[in-house]
Amino acid sequence: MIEHVVPMETFDFEELKKQRGLKKHGYMDIAAQADGSMMRIPYCIIVGEEEGPTLLIDGGIHGDEVLAADAAAHVYQELSPKDVKGIYIAIPHLNLGGFNGGQRMNTFTDVTHADMNRIFPGDPNGKITAFILDKFVNSFVKHADYWITCHDGGNILYLTPTACYTNPELDEEFGDLTLNMAKCFHTPILWKNNPSGGKGGREAAGATSARDLAEIWHKAYLCLEIGGNSCIMEEREKLYDLCHEGIMNLLVFLKMKEGELAPFSEDSIETPVDYLHITHGGIYKPKKKLLEKCKKGDLLGIVTNIFGETIDELYAPYDGIVVGTWTPPVIFPRDWACLYGKL
Repeated sequence: MIEHVVPMETFDFEELKKQRGLKKHGYMDIAAQADGSMMRIPYCIIVGEEEGPTLLIDGGIHGDEVLAADAAAHVYQELSPKDVKGIYIAIPHLNLGGFNGGQRMNTFTDVTHADMNRIFPGDPNGKITAFILDKFVNSFVKHADYWITCHDGGNILYLTPTACYTNPELDEEFGDLTLNMAKCFHTPILWKNNPSGGKGGREAAGATSARDLAEIWHKAYLCLEIGGNSCIMEEREKLYDLCHEGIMNLLVFLKMKEGELAPFSEDSIETPVDYLHITHGGIYKPKKKLLEKCKKGDLLGIVTNIFGETIDELYAPYDGIVVGTWTPPVIFPRDWACLYGKL
């Protein structure tokens, strides 16, 4: 028999939503570590004085991706319950194990080194990363009407600000809605994603990514991919402002906040985007700039070995535009070298 019960902070959405005018941030405890500290999920919640939908914004599912999640937390600080119609929930950093170590995955307490964004919907009987994800999905995602996940390039990529929506031609339910949600962020790139077929009858257990689960559970879903850790100073502030203003604009668009909707940009490029891989590891040298338009067959980048010899080359598979690039000097075998949009 267990003689000592570990005290755990909880999150009960059904109880909290009854408290009109509530503004609260805290943690949902998941499990005690060996030193007694908690593995937990941080949250911010505003229950507006007026009824309305629930918007969930999560960030830091990859521990080294911080920028847009930071904006979501600051929006919480600036809003009051009287400003909000409905419920605003922000999860600043879902993967605190990775965040504390400045790494994409939690490699400290999870021996599987699982990528949290590849194992949706989590597993109540799994290792700690899958266990945390299961708690997040059932305690937060389950209750959301609109769901946004915030990503960036982290330690290895830089991405032109991009908002990923569902192709309206293939999704009559959410396509146009998510496209307009994406336009609220005024990103240069609007990444058109095709549905994966989840609405055709798959169960949640068949999901692997957040987008898969959103499709299966019929959630209006948007993914942001903005910047990366290679940006500093003024550039980082500019990208933060884009995220912050985009969230505020989205709240107006969803009629969760009073205000004037900023006009959508007419310059954004709507395109499907592919991750292009190199084969051999070495020193990667991009040959095209971000947002540079290319023709099929153009050289996008090369890999040299430690002796300066070219051992791999990456070519444009079709006419398109450079959306993102690998940023550290050293690239690994079969890793992403370029994100490339089709024109």
